[in-house]
Amino acid sequence: MNGYLGLGSNLGNRLNYLMAALDALNNHGVKILKSSGIYETDASEVETPQPRYLNMVLNISTKLSPLGLLDICHAIERSLKRKRPYKHAPRTIDIDILMLDDIYLNTPSLIVPHPRMESRGFVIYPLYEIAPELILPSGKYISDVKEAFKDDEVLTIRKIQDENGR
Repeated sequence: MNGYLGLGSNLGNRLNYLMAALDALNNHGVKILKSSGIYETDASEVETPQPRYLNMVLNISTKLSPLGLLDICHAIERSLKRKRPYKHAPRTIDIDILMLDDIYLNTPSLIVPHPRMESRGFVIYPLYEIAPELILPSGKYISDVKEAFKDDEVLTIRKIQDENGR
């Protein structure tokens, strides 16, 4: 099964948490086919100010089931000290399943495709980078969704790379 994961971090050494998550995914049956650059973004969907996020998107391949993949993502988040005191709390690492092949799933613990993916610039920009021809679950081209973001939303996103050029 192929798909896309979104990763984000806004606590501690954000870059180290992203890199640790990449290593952990590789060690738990998730092959990374392609990774976006790392984008710094303002926190969104929050009521109180938070530190900026580092975000990236991965194109992955795995033999895990969707719920098996979710279990691995949650285990990695726990191993990297992710806490969930309240919705949209700051986090050391967040790993979201964005899309998995043509799978549509709606369970209490997992909804695929991710229901808010198309409204989030911090997902659309890095996803566009690695899959510019992608047609999203809504039937829209990712390029059209990306172009629809307002300039002020785009200005909060800047691409950065680590010292290894990842």
